[in-house]
Amino acid sequence: MFVFLASFIIFVLILNYFIHKSNHSRQDSEDSFWDREQKANFTRRKDISNLNYITIPPEIIPENLHTDSEKKLKELTTQKMLNLTGMTNTDLKLQYGAANLEALSEYDNHFTTFVQTVPVYAKELTEAGQTKEAQALLEFAVSCRADSRSIFTQLADLYRQSGQADLIHGLIDSAEKLPSLDGPVIAEKLKAYLP
Repeated sequence: MFVFLASFIIFVLILNYFIHKSNHSRQDSEDSFWDREQKANFTRRKDISNLNYITIPPEIIPENLHTDSEKKLKELTTQKMLNLTGMTNTDLKLQYGAANLEALSEYDNHFTTFVQTVPVYAKELTEAGQTKEAQALLEFAVSCRADSRSIFTQLADLYRQSGQADLIHGLIDSAEKLPSLDGPVIAEKLKAYLP
């Protein structure tokens, strides 16, 4: 009975130690976050006119399918887009000023719409027999560092079908350099497309 009681007391003490340690660590992280957030909220507006805006060349979107995805991409050719993958709102405020957050979020949303729409339209182009156009659109999206598994795998599939499988190695390199957590997953998936 004494051994059980001693073991139980030791267990409770160890558990209490780890709970206290976890709470302290969580509190430090929370304090650090709020300090950073406060600093970000007082960062002055910076000039964002010279950022690397993404512009979709209108000629990369054939206007012959008349689908919703084609229409959406055409609309995006007139919008400012930024790939801000991997950056939090706090990061954006610290780097460009809190007053720019709304505009930057809008430009990032345009890019997100672009990344979601490209694979849909590329599939429509492929099904319509316009594989060269689909390939050009997908290559453009990859050059913009779009982190979409579908964009990369569709392009790898087109490379394989057209006898350009050697280009898949470049796709793997591009995927590994993506600023998102999906990069390594996409790169691994692309290896299945290698001959």
